[in-house]
Amino acid sequence: MRIIVGILTILLFFFQSCKEEKKVEIIKIPVKKVQNVNKEVLEELAHYYNSAFGDTLLIINNDSLYTYRFFGRIFNPDSIYFTQNGRISPLGDSLFSVIKNSRMYGLFAPDYHALTLDSLQKNFYDSTEKYYNASCLAAFEVYSKDAFFKFGAHLNKGRFNPDTLLKEWRPQKLDTNWISILKSGIQNKKIKQAYDSLEPKHLGYKFLQKAFRNYLMENKDAEWDSISFVGIQDTVEWRNKLIERLRATGDYNDSLKLNDSLKLAKALKSFQKKFNLDPDGKLGKYTKQALNLSKETTIRQMEMALERWRWEPAKYPEKYAVVNIPSADLHVWEWYKKKKLDTLVLKSKVVVGKPENQTPLLKSKISNMLIYPYWNVPFSIAWKEILPMVKNDTNYLHKHNFEVINHRGEVVTNLGKLNWKKYNKENLPIRFRQRIGNENSLGVCKFNFHSKYDVYMHDTNSKRYFKTFYRYQSHGCIRLEKYMELARFLIRDDTLRIPYDTLNAYFEREQQVKINLKKPLPLYVKYFTVGVDSIQQLNMFLDIYKKDLQMMKMIYNN
Repeated sequence: MRIIVGILTILLFFFQSCKEEKKVEIIKIPVKKVQNVNKEVLEELAHYYNSAFGDTLLIINNDSLYTYRFFGRIFNPDSIYFTQNGRISPLGDSLFSVIKNSRMYGLFAPDYHALTLDSLQKNFYDSTEKYYNASCLAAFEVYSKDAFFKFGAHLNKGRFNPDTLLKEWRPQKLDTNWISILKSGIQNKKIKQAYDSLEPKHLGYKFLQKAFRNYLMENKDAEWDSISFVGIQDTVEWRNKLIERLRATGDYNDSLKLNDSLKLAKALKSFQKKFNLDPDGKLGKYTKQALNLSKETTIRQMEMALERWRWEPAKYPEKYAVVNIPSADLHVWEWYKKKKLDTLVLKSKVVVGKPENQTPLLKSKISNMLIYPYWNVPFSIAWKEILPMVKNDTNYLHKHNFEVINHRGEVVTNLGKLNWKKYNKENLPIRFRQRIGNENSLGVCKFNFHSKYDVYMHDTNSKRYFKTFYRYQSHGCIRLEKYMELARFLIRDDTLRIPYDTLNAYFEREQQVKINLKKPLPLYVKYFTVGVDSIQQLNMFLDIYKKDLQMMKMIYNN
């Protein structure tokens, strides 16, 4: 018998499709005898399930449980799993333990009802009035089931849509066997083992997870906050504050037999190396930006990197290239059959887009390379940058090797006839094209791949940025330092048609040549601010486009 004390409110409201849904509330349902608890809990569970919207959604206390559609795939509605006779069961205890330690997976416990489950557990039994609350026990069961599926889904494929960085529930993207893995975890009472099986298998993820957990343990007792540099003065008090900050992160070494200034400079160099900054021992703009990260933000940045790994494909092609924007470098990988792992065959520095001209994240294939390309200046650069230069100095075009192309696609030979003063953003009937040669902004080689963003990878006539860590300087395209090495790799499987000597000859003479690749090379442009290198050293980079910050706000600000 279901005893109702209080009022059970049934609310009607509209949800996307404008269909009605019913919400149930957790109320007080006292049960005096322990032998009657399970029976009353099952009755309350049946009431909850009958209040669901079809077989897709259950709402309790304004919490929408979207995983409800999967409950019947594993759980028998006539059985209780996560509680037993008024107490949390061993299975429930295992699940709750994993949820409370979500950070070890880089996940956020409140996303899996950690606070609600903890509150419900404390109200299973009223020691003053001597009764069990069947409603709390049933709610614990339902919330646990939702957390069970949600945690597994997030471990498997993450919490965000990679294209929009918006949180969303995407069961169609999950591995096809994810339900069977979770089911085995329930049947064998090995929930943690089941979760571990759902995580990405990539070595990069495993190395990062190991480094992340080590970082949590090593810094368990250390605390540091961000340092504000607004209106700072080089006072003894402020320097002591900076030293304490560097001491907390293990960079300041008190035992060194150096004067205070040299100790501080050495500590700053140590800190800068962790963030792949120029280790000059000075408080530059980007060192200040890195010092502005608190311990919690640093940990969250690592969690965002683990999140991004969950978006990766289960298997990569045999050969592929990855451009990582925060580290501003390119890696070319090849599957090594004997060792059954990916092998790094080429690493190169790249220059990527400025924060105001961001290089887009994308997946494509390098289909051809153009030796000695023209540079067809994009419209935005034409009217923003080149046109003002020409208006100021009509000889600018000649100095920088530009041609002017009219609306018929013809080269304008008499530039003196053009009325430059009348040209502006709304009235620009011509376009600019830079001639081929070593002075061309695209350098001597351009690597083409299809994308909706109209960006490409190329050599550059401006090599100076390759000498600095801050390589976020382009208009969005990717400038490649080792363009020759990549070109040779791309024709490696086609040297009968294009021998290396022929490729070298193409580069030596200023004549445009297009080479279609026998096997296009898959290209991924990604955004990882934290990674682990070949010697399993943890490396961090500035969140230059604030993409991690955007994700953090979505997760933690709620």
